[in-house]
Amino acid sequence: MKASATFSFFKALFTVVLLLFYMQSCKKSSQEDISYASDHTAAEQAFNDIQSIGDQAASLATSGTMDYKTTATTISGCATVTKEPGIITIDFGNTNCECKDGRARRGKIIITYNGGYLDSGSVRTTTFDNFYQNDNKITGTKTVTYMGFNKAGQPYYKVHIDGSVTLKSGGTITTVWDRERTWTEGYNTPGDKSDDVFKTTGTGTITRPNGSVMDINISLPLITAASCRWVEAGTVLFSLPGGKTKALNYGDIPECDDSAKITLSNGTVKVITLP
Repeated sequence: MKASATFSFFKALFTVVLLLFYMQSCKKSSQEDISYASDHTAAEQAFNDIQSIGDQAASLATSGTMDYKTTATTISGCATVTKEPGIITIDFGNTNCECKDGRARRGKIIITYNGGYLDSGSVRTTTFDNFYQNDNKITGTKTVTYMGFNKAGQPYYKVHIDGSVTLKSGGTITTVWDRERTWTEGYNTPGDKSDDVFKTTGTGTITRPNGSVMDINISLPLITAASCRWVEAGTVLFSLPGGKTKALNYGDIPECDDSAKITLSNGTVKVITLP
């Protein structure tokens, strides 16, 4: 009887240990799954904001201060814009400036371009000088080619991004993306950026802080609006090492909120909060 009781005790203990190990593994897996989406979103938002900031700076008649995203972003006077032939410098200063979208920025965004900024075929190259967004350092190059108007009469752009986001928390996210960005609403009122809406498609890769590489495909166009700080709709597919795929869905109908859903390879759906 004593041996039997001892055996039962160790059997139960072994079961508990296995259960705890399984729960911890699931917890780590869940954290890893969410972090794929968080890494992509951090880079997506950083480089999308940069183009919007540049476009508003270009719309100024002369050098001066800028109120980025009039309904959603920088405090008036936060950024100083200097316009010279073929170059625009946007200087947020050496200390963080809190913007209307809740993001803090410092450093410089520098845009060089050939011809007129809005001339068809004009190429705009964006680089950075000690530029930070929410204490994440942005480096690299974003090249935007203005293609003119599509068949629907909407301005559109070819975009190549070869850049990195060095996180305040540690580690670097590296992106190599090719995109097509279409200005779907607000292009008839170029002086008013608050009504601008864009649709973005494309593919690329992202290298995560742990060194793993993901292929990126925008399966449903990403919808962004000047009046919202987050991506409002669209779906991104991740192809992960080992052949697994995951989908990050920002919504099927454009809506300004900070939530998105990630669908794992096994069909499990998790809701995440966007930064």
